[in-house]
Amino acid sequence: MANARGGLLIYGVRNDRKITGVDLNAVHTEHLFKWLRANTQPYVAGVDAYTLSSEDGRLSVLVVDVPASAMAPHFILGSTQREKEIRAFAVPFRYSDHTGWLAEHEIDRAYRDRFARHAAADQALERHLDRVREVVLTDGLPPVAWLIAVSRPSRPLPPLVPTTGRDQAREVLSSTLATAADLQGEFGVMQLMRDTISGAPQVGLRSWIEGNFFHPFKGARPRGRLMLVELHHDGTVVYAVDVSRRARQKDIISTVPPQDAYTPVETRAVQVGACEVVALSHEFRRARRIESSTDLAAVLVSVEKSPAPGLLFPGYAPVVENHGFLDVPATARCPKKILPVGSELPPAADRTALRGCAQSLASGLLNQFGLESIFP
Repeated sequence: MANARGGLLIYGVRNDRKITGVDLNAVHTEHLFKWLRANTQPYVAGVDAYTLSSEDGRLSVLVVDVPASAMAPHFILGSTQREKEIRAFAVPFRYSDHTGWLAEHEIDRAYRDRFARHAAADQALERHLDRVREVVLTDGLPPVAWLIAVSRPSRPLPPLVPTTGRDQAREVLSSTLATAADLQGEFGVMQLMRDTISGAPQVGLRSWIEGNFFHPFKGARPRGRLMLVELHHDGTVVYAVDVSRRARQKDIISTVPPQDAYTPVETRAVQVGACEVVALSHEFRRARRIESSTDLAAVLVSVEKSPAPGLLFPGYAPVVENHGFLDVPATARCPKKILPVGSELPPAADRTALRGCAQSLASGLLNQFGLESIFP
């Protein structure tokens, strides 16, 4: 079923659709998942098993919900000793109430379909990054750097899934604050979303929009750091935040060209932003009951304007905070371009997986400055 379009396996129903029921004491779903891990390659994720009983409790059925898998085709490994020795496998698929076996050319097509899905997912992330880049980058002086991050479910939501409501979006944003603070650990004193969101998401194009980017004089800190958050009905999350504001306000880097006209990047803000976008993606996925993994991409961008006629854009300078003081490390690199980085949030992720995903994003960006990103 995972190799086809997914479906339901219902134990306790005859072929003529008469319900005979199952013995609940004999239902051991852990054996099913153990068999999946031992005999399928790659592992079929997102499978759910549960029991349903009649109102009088006399009849019960076991339901196994199998989603269409983005990692198809899945192999079934051979079960006999000889098949195990030669590592034999087959690729089954389900149609109606029958099981068939894919031929070689059908397996080839299944792989091409998988790679096409992955390419389409990467292109969707890039389109969102490009769109938000055009929105947030302005010609204001002095230029500031923006952290832009996008997350998207690896398996698209079915078209009949209801859209996100305003109250649901508000609850997601509220729960994100607590989750992000937990992920940040000892550097949780800085919370970017708490200072910028109003708690009143507004209607966007098939999405809900929050943040003070379009309303810079509203929020807990008017005229402070700007942020844009989008929760799309298809499960996509967009997060963009200014990571230069505090360094600009304290005039850490001179804006007088041609010397020291670098665009500052606050490394602490990048780390906190990575935690917040991972927490936001996690909470939105839970609210939408998305059981697939989530792909994330993040990048640092700026207007990259020339500081003076005839001069090139000098680059980005990392600003590190030590005991409340901001400074640019003497050994840090100042790249002219920051490459996008990606990560993956596994389904049903725990705190360790969430922190690992945030660490991966933050490290991928800060390593380009020659700096490590170590979460306390």
